[in-house]
Amino acid sequence: MSAQGSSAFVDVNTLLEEHAGRRADKVFVESPDQGSRITFGEFEALTRRFANFLAAEHIRHGDRISVLADNGIEPLVVFWGALRAGVIVNPINVEIREKHVSQILHDVAPKAVFWSRELASDPRALGTGGAPWFSFGTWNAPGAGADDLFDHLAAASDAPVAARPERSDWSLINYTSGTTDAPKGAIWTHEAYYAMCESPVDRLEIGEADTILDYRHFSWSSPQILSIGPTMLTGATLVLARKFSQARLFDWLRDHRVTVCVGIPTVINMLLARPVPVAKSDLPALRFMTSSTAPLSVEKHLEFEKTYGIQIVQLAGGTETGFMCGNHPGHRKLGSIGRPTLNMRVRILDDAGGELPPGQEGEMVVSGRQLASAYWQGPGKLVPIPQDGFRNGDLARRDEDGYVYITGRKKDIIIKGGVNIASLEITNCLLEHADVADAGTLGVRDDIYGEVPAGFVALRPGRMPGEAELLEHCRAKLAAFKVPAAVVIVDAVPKNANGKIDREALAAVWRQRVGR
Repeated sequence: MSAQGSSAFVDVNTLLEEHAGRRADKVFVESPDQGSRITFGEFEALTRRFANFLAAEHIRHGDRISVLADNGIEPLVVFWGALRAGVIVNPINVEIREKHVSQILHDVAPKAVFWSRELASDPRALGTGGAPWFSFGTWNAPGAGADDLFDHLAAASDAPVAARPERSDWSLINYTSGTTDAPKGAIWTHEAYYAMCESPVDRLEIGEADTILDYRHFSWSSPQILSIGPTMLTGATLVLARKFSQARLFDWLRDHRVTVCVGIPTVINMLLARPVPVAKSDLPALRFMTSSTAPLSVEKHLEFEKTYGIQIVQLAGGTETGFMCGNHPGHRKLGSIGRPTLNMRVRILDDAGGELPPGQEGEMVVSGRQLASAYWQGPGKLVPIPQDGFRNGDLARRDEDGYVYITGRKKDIIIKGGVNIASLEITNCLLEHADVADAGTLGVRDDIYGEVPAGFVALRPGRMPGEAELLEHCRAKLAAFKVPAAVVIVDAVPKNANGKIDREALAAVWRQRVGR
């Protein structure tokens, strides 16, 4: 089961030079939190100067830099400017626990670190083995007495970039979300990054007339390949907010005439829990909202579209794979993550490695030109990712039309007395209850069965079902052995910054309940 791949590759220098030539005055990035915008022409000039600044600082093709900043125009100048020079970029999410940031900096061993002075705390105490730290303020008002990166760029050469990356050169070291373990760094080639962006451009039919809204931290792979990269490939406009804001979301959509709004299940559930009187007719430019990074239940999908009249288009991917599958806006199947994307081959295999026919559940195994190359464990320490078939841990089935349905995660299977239970099935059952805003499921220790499922729910405002009612709801919809041993009501189901359930935090909630 595969999509027809493309052999296209255009390096970022060529892309930016073409954009500056064709659409120099068009806005490339809008930053609503900064009240700032930058055109393609301005962006090309700044990133060109940054690439030349790196060369002057003896940061060469193949060297590594790390970037610590909140979302904004400035870190994207560093991001794309380094890629223009063939320098490997390691963006770091400032919300990751400090011990992980220190470990990432230790493992990456960057030649330099670039950081925003707007961060809540000075990160330089984390240390990088003597590498220099370069701070920056705002791109169009540099300095203010500080030794500011953008003051340096004003004095840097504006000559054409000398070193240009090849498709096989390394581009990015991106770290996974680390919901249960320490984050893992995946390293991509320039071709893989291009292909990862090309797939959603193809599936979602993104073009230069689009304006894409995102609010997830730029260090996550998903915004890099769903909004940041596709706007670069196509000449579209990116509206990049610092964080999701329910109070401001619809203003952003209306004021910037957004055509594609990036969504995740957490955001969709929040908008349902506290609905506002907004409809698609109030947002005539909006084509659709996406949903990815975590499963979205059919019930929440249908409720959202009924409440707001905004179409949701579901996709699925990962740091190692890019978007593996996606629905087309005009050809969707609810509950499905869609068909394999442009540059992916997707197989559903049994435990013995045999390919399964439509309708049967097995493990997803993917291959294609957009796969990450390896896990990064330090300079010269690479653990190769198998290019002929990467097992991403998702359990899935496909239908006769090639649409893929995620049924669970291998590591999230709960084994109760030797019987496998998919935690996702229980979570979706809980989400069907009219009073539940969000839900999660965890396997917890049991003296008789070894492990049993426990459910966790956050309620809609003003709703007050008790645990007994929620368990009865599960008994009416699930086989008896799948009914959770308990349903814990929480203020919010804990998530990481990428919208995935934080299983360590759920386990802590459970330990508190049982007194262990």
